Amino acid sequence: MIHLNKPQKITLAICLFLFAGIKVATIFWWQNKQNQSPSQHNHTCQVTQQGCPFLGNAIFRLHGVGGHKTPFRIHADNVPASVKQISASFSMKDMDMGFNRFDLVKQADGSWHTDNVYLPFCTAARHDWLVEWTVDGQRFQAAFQTQ
Repeated sequence: MIHLNKPQKITLAICLFLFAGIKVATIFWWQNKQNQSPSQHNHTCQVTQQGCPFLGNAIFRLHGVGGHKTPFRIHADNVPASVKQISASFSMKDMDMGFNRFDLVKQADGSWHTDNVYLPFCTAARHDWLVEWTVDGQRFQAAFQTQ
């Protein structure tokens, strides 16, 4: 057992308070960053069928979505050549599903895709999902259902 004198205890307490403060500040920063640029929600698109338009003629689509145990594919076509990065994540309304970002990879034909995507596990047995895709910092969102 380690014995600390009074100045060491005070120093340790100050360090623990600083660590806790930094952690709380980081959480607030992360939440604020997530809410800074609102998503463009497309209520009329069918992201699991014909796909959702974005950036003009580009189409974002989920292929083969089943449940959380079934892998599927994310595909984006007609994406402007200037785009540098596309990623997607999944959530549910009023439910945080944790970090689950999937980066799409640009193909030789100019399309973007990623395979072996899984939905996060939902303990509430809900089937109402939101997909949010980010294109060079611009966010888009669409709702879809699973079985």
